[in-house]
Amino acid sequence: MVTFVLGAVFLALEIREFAGMIAIGATPQRSAFLSAFFTLVGCHGLHVTAGLIWLAVMMAQVEIKGFRPTVERRLLCFALFWHALDIIWVWLFTVVYLMGVRP
Repeated sequence: MVTFVLGAVFLALEIREFAGMIAIGATPQRSAFLSAFFTLVGCHGLHVTAGLIWLAVMMAQVEIKGFRPTVERRLLCFALFWHALDIIWVWLFTVVYLMGVRP
């Protein structure tokens, strides 16, 4: 449940950041950097959204079916998916945020 809440908070912050950037005129059409930013971070947001849906389904399966071998295998697959998102986010953060602000 904590993972779900944190993922949802992340998505809310991402949407808020996108809306704020668009409000000040920082749109994907303005520069290649902003185009890459919106594409990469937006794609990550879509993957987090898919992960949250998958997590909700898995929580429902555990509640209904318990920890059967098939449910445990699905949980393992979900854990691999979620941690792959972690790795992608570290890369995106480094490339888009850190390299984007260097002089």
